[in-house]
Amino acid sequence: VGLMLAGALVAALGDISFNMMGYIVIFFNDLFTALNGVIMKRTAEEYRKSKMTVLFLNSFLSAIGVAIIIAFVPGEVEKVQNFAEWGNSNFVFYLVFASLLGSVLNLAIFLCTSTNSALTTTVVGCLKNVLTSYLGMFIGGDYIFSWLSFLGINISIAGSLIYAQATFRG
Repeated sequence: VGLMLAGALVAALGDISFNMMGYIVIFFNDLFTALNGVIMKRTAEEYRKSKMTVLFLNSFLSAIGVAIIIAFVPGEVEKVQNFAEWGNSNFVFYLVFASLLGSVLNLAIFLCTSTNSALTTTVVGCLKNVLTSYLGMFIGGDYIFSWLSFLGINISIAGSLIYAQATFRG
């Protein structure tokens, strides 16, 4: 885990297009993702709730949180109401489809976390992204190459692989 963090720090040092807001958002995303996994597992174990009950409560509370944010950020309700694509049936179809797939993904992550540790689930998810990391360097056109960034990404990926190997060997 330390090697993964070290790799991330090295990659950040080589980030030519440094964007502090981007780093802040990613930090909080990682923090809340990890907390979500830990809290869901503890809730299922300590309160002896079924997996589906915990998943429902998590989704319900998340929806309330998003609704509160939308309601209290000035202009957000109007932006949602006046969004031009609401009349586009393709957009509505894909929005509903993406929401359903998000629910399936949440279920899969929850089932994985309830079977394994939250850290294992997170690291396995990172391993899934190894191919995505390398492909992302060549596809999309927004990756700005620097040797320091490339080295950091490879250090972090090596840490993920070593952790996964140690975890699964027991």
